[in-house]
Amino acid sequence: MVVGFKEALEIGLNSVKNSKEPEIVNLKEALGRVVYEDILAVKNLPTFTNSAMDGYGFRFEDKDNKLKIVKKIYAGDIVEPILNKNECYKIMTGAKVPSDVDTIIPYEKVEKNKEFIKILDKNLKKGNAIRLKGEEIKEKELLIKKGERLDYAKIALLASQGIMQIKVYKRLSIGIISGGDELKEPWEEASEDEVYNINGIHFEMLLKHYGFESEYLGKLADNLEEIEEFIDKLKGYDVIITSGGISGGDADFTKKAFVDKGLKELFHGVKIKPGHPTMFGIIKDSFVMAFPGNPLAAIINLLLLGIPVISKMQGVKDFNFTKVSLFMSQDLYLKGGRVNIVLGEMQQKLFIPYKNNKYGSGMITPLVKSNAIVIFDEQKEFVAKGEEVEAIICFK
Repeated sequence: MVVGFKEALEIGLNSVKNSKEPEIVNLKEALGRVVYEDILAVKNLPTFTNSAMDGYGFRFEDKDNKLKIVKKIYAGDIVEPILNKNECYKIMTGAKVPSDVDTIIPYEKVEKNKEFIKILDKNLKKGNAIRLKGEEIKEKELLIKKGERLDYAKIALLASQGIMQIKVYKRLSIGIISGGDELKEPWEEASEDEVYNINGIHFEMLLKHYGFESEYLGKLADNLEEIEEFIDKLKGYDVIITSGGISGGDADFTKKAFVDKGLKELFHGVKIKPGHPTMFGIIKDSFVMAFPGNPLAAIINLLLLGIPVISKMQGVKDFNFTKVSLFMSQDLYLKGGRVNIVLGEMQQKLFIPYKNNKYGSGMITPLVKSNAIVIFDEQKEFVAKGEEVEAIICFK
């Protein structure tokens, strides 16, 4: 069944659900993992009212008077309020602010004379340089929602709460297979008549970029019986990703082998350029994603169709690519009746199609030279210079 691009994505997303059990991981091992349950703050942040800088703390009502320095307060000190009228503390960054201080001024904005200071800043506002208890985060406030992926900033946020054990979804098990007798692995010697298999490592690196671990399982020969024997060994993988062998040529046995082994096909063929011969299906407990052998078509379809589906399987909620509005740098003609995936470069607010969108699905350099993708729907046959488009930021 041949489907449109949006339909293919919807079919994929509607055919999976997250079924992974949770596990507890240490915070240092949590980068890229998906949170299994809402995480609430266990303490206020800041935990106490403190000074945002080295300076002098005082009552704002005394700002126009000469102030006497009565005590120094260092980070870690706990000081009971002792200020009388026209008195101040010398206070260091991060030090706890006594309750009799409502404003802090930095050293460089005062005139100091022995034990007294005179405030020079006439525009000073009450509450200056004071970080109030709980002003950033309050105890029991929602920190991270279930289904969010942990990045470095979120891990720092959890560390600020002293949270070191996180409940996350177990990782998906993902197996990668390449097809084609003509392929040599990058670590093998290849003649002029042979090509290196880049899809295996390319898939693995793209998945890792989005936080998924995967395993390259090897290369399939162009032989139906051997492929079927290989499939028999694919047990326990949540996702099986293949490239090559599904276009319908005389030696394209991958689809037939999977069907013979019980694959329930969801679709085979997407109205898209590049990457029409893409197939999704389910075999036993594994979700199968079969992509074309051409590297450009394969990686774009794994990115645009595969990554959202795998993200949902991993427990990610509301997965979205980073998008930005750009303006076309030139006129561009497209072939209607299919979704056109155009690679290009984002320069400031412009989208510059790579080589005027004239490149083949077997090429690699468009991926290297591009940092954005624009998806044009089936009805679009012409894009005018200056027209606003929505681009997906990727590859970099």
